[in-house]
Amino acid sequence: MSRVLITGGCGFVGSNVSVRLSLRGDDVTCFDNLSRRGAEILLERIQEHDCRFVYGDVRNDEDLNKLSGDFDAMIECSAEPSVMVGANGNDAYFMVNNNLIGSIKCFEFCRKNRIPVIFLSTSRVYPYDAINSLVFEEIETRFVYSDNKESVSEKGITTGFDLRGLRSLYGATKLSSEFILREYSHNYDLPCIINRCGVIAGPWQLGKVDQGVFTYWIANHFFKKN
Repeated sequence: MSRVLITGGCGFVGSNVSVRLSLRGDDVTCFDNLSRRGAEILLERIQEHDCRFVYGDVRNDEDLNKLSGDFDAMIECSAEPSVMVGANGNDAYFMVNNNLIGSIKCFEFCRKNRIPVIFLSTSRVYPYDAINSLVFEEIETRFVYSDNKESVSEKGITTGFDLRGLRSLYGATKLSSEFILREYSHNYDLPCIINRCGVIAGPWQLGKVDQGVFTYWIANHFFKKN
């Protein structure tokens, strides 16, 4: 049995990971500030599966320090997940403070307590102009990649894809967090894994236009909405 701390444990990804690990027999602690609408529903779900809940905000050192630090791993998935946040400037500071500063405080907590980190990043770190310039051919059932870049194939984009260019404020905060975590890992001998999640959907996702779009489409179809 492993003792796992999951930040953002009452979000879509965090709650699903929490439940899966708990069912496997791990001792799971979920850390969340319950700020996103629907988090209270997912809180009930994780508690039904014997996950421990600690209320707190990753941006606050005092909240993180309420945790014992006695964990085998942290899974950091506390970020604001919408690529639209900050697009018009109104929430730009919130995006940077929540995603970048919050993740750095998590990494520092792990450094002090010698806790390995699994950081859930995003495919949004890749520049959109570079992606839009890729060449595809339309066949009967789908589009197939027809360019010759080494970092792209029919399996998708590799981690060697060129990162130069613009990617959204959301993508920039996640990429910056990746850079910081790599430095932490190298300088402080802190084990880490970075996982760049793509477009994800599934049960218990509270789909919206700006986040969880596949779930949003399916829900609108099911409930016969335009």
